[in-house]
Amino acid sequence: MIKHMVPGKWDLEVDLVAVGSSAGGLTAAIMARDRGMSAVVLEKGGVLGGGTAYSGGAIWIPLSHHMSEVGCKDTRDGVLRYVRKLSMGHHDEAILATYLDTGAVVVKYLEEHTPLRMCVEEDSSGTEYCADVPGGVPLGRKLWPDAKVMPGVLDEAEKKYPLIAKVAKDPVRYLIGPRPPWVQGRALIGGLVLGCAQRGIEVLTETPGKQLIVDNGRVIGIRAQRDGRDFFVKANKGVLLATGGFEWNEAMNKRFIYSPPLHAYTCPTNEGDGHIMGMELGAAVALMDHSIFQPGLGMPTDIVGHNQHLHRPFIYGYPGMIMVNRDGKRCCDECFYPDMGRAFLEYDRLRGGFKNWPIFSVCDQGFRDMFPFAGLKRGGTDVNDLVKKGDTPRALAEAIGVSGDNLVETIERFNRFAKEGKDPDFHRGESMYDLRWAEAIFPNRGSMAVLGPLEKAPFYAVELSLTTAGNLGGLVINPNAQVIDVRGEVIPGLYGTSNTTAMLPLGHHYDSGAAQGKSMIFGYIAANHMAATHAKQE
Repeated sequence: MIKHMVPGKWDLEVDLVAVGSSAGGLTAAIMARDRGMSAVVLEKGGVLGGGTAYSGGAIWIPLSHHMSEVGCKDTRDGVLRYVRKLSMGHHDEAILATYLDTGAVVVKYLEEHTPLRMCVEEDSSGTEYCADVPGGVPLGRKLWPDAKVMPGVLDEAEKKYPLIAKVAKDPVRYLIGPRPPWVQGRALIGGLVLGCAQRGIEVLTETPGKQLIVDNGRVIGIRAQRDGRDFFVKANKGVLLATGGFEWNEAMNKRFIYSPPLHAYTCPTNEGDGHIMGMELGAAVALMDHSIFQPGLGMPTDIVGHNQHLHRPFIYGYPGMIMVNRDGKRCCDECFYPDMGRAFLEYDRLRGGFKNWPIFSVCDQGFRDMFPFAGLKRGGTDVNDLVKKGDTPRALAEAIGVSGDNLVETIERFNRFAKEGKDPDFHRGESMYDLRWAEAIFPNRGSMAVLGPLEKAPFYAVELSLTTAGNLGGLVINPNAQVIDVRGEVIPGLYGTSNTTAMLPLGHHYDSGAAQGKSMIFGYIAANHMAATHAKQE
């Protein structure tokens, strides 16, 4: 373990230091105060919430009281079967058990002691990714901030607490258009920030953590930076690393991620700061190649932070749209973004490169009549610097540089499948998730809600980027949220949560909301462990 010089003077002294204003960092600060401890949250950026504020705000919490409220049934054994089937053997049984046994407790506690209110999302967004797998459920495990309650609560809170206004806003228009200000990820973070504000917990923005300070083998504080100088914070009971993933760190992506160039649409401050600080002390890491891979768009105008290019998700999985690879052939189920992400990673050893990349989204005018496309408004026939156009599939193939014969054959084949209502190539529209995907827009149409031919000229295409909603590899923790070193020993005084820690509850599986659920659960556990441990010592 590397030893760092203890400063002669501390700028701030508290019991718990949460490094990062993730859902887990904020939850830990709330719990610390409720357990009689002092706490501070250090945030690298000028706004709060990291990638969570940009997100849909889901948390994956099996067995919560909200499931029974809407008639959803679940069992602990069912969840275990589900994860064990999907994790590819890379989950940790003890961490998974802790997740399952604590998640519902965390939700109930926060709803009883903070303004945050959650609910089951009963539309297609609430469907579990692999609900057809044994142990999966169609609805109930994914919770969202209650859109009937949170906007009003947070609108009023903004008038009283200036801190609320620091919750990060959407930096670009995602998908179909702008979101209301206090829903989804902003509502989740907003509810927790309001809980901190009501308790008088100090949240310091533009204060990045730089280096952990160790004395006699124990983490006792952190060297941060504030106003251009070192800012030393003493942690009497523990430091919690909750700085998010490392997807904006190009060097770490190249070192750990096997993929074409990877881009992100999370908060640009997610540069692996917590990973680096932990690894500097010999912390073990796991699942560093694991990421929420999905296709996205790099719009030229989407510049954020220090001239950083934010990528955005794109609209997929509706009738009149397919994805084709560099050969002009389909390569995935276009309704299921994890399958789309996998398509980017597939390797061709004979050609010595990624089999499918570059990948293009292809649609017809019928699709454009219903949806915006790559920054273009619905209903038009115009193009921009990203979008290519052809009066026929063959002309479009020439415009994007793929085989005309292949693209013509691909579209004809897909059109035949679409009319028959079956996709034998990639099974689009067969899973429970696929069937519910477009239900809100095309109710009662079964597989035809997602299958529809490309027939109306002209035809359009845009090249897609491989993006991520967060890298999921990170520091290894034990069930107490304590970071362990490469020999399996606890690093005293150091705790971890958020995407700073590895996705050990699910291994190489991911379900929407699992990252934020893990973050909140182990933030809660970390604060309680610090309080209990030091109560015994006293």
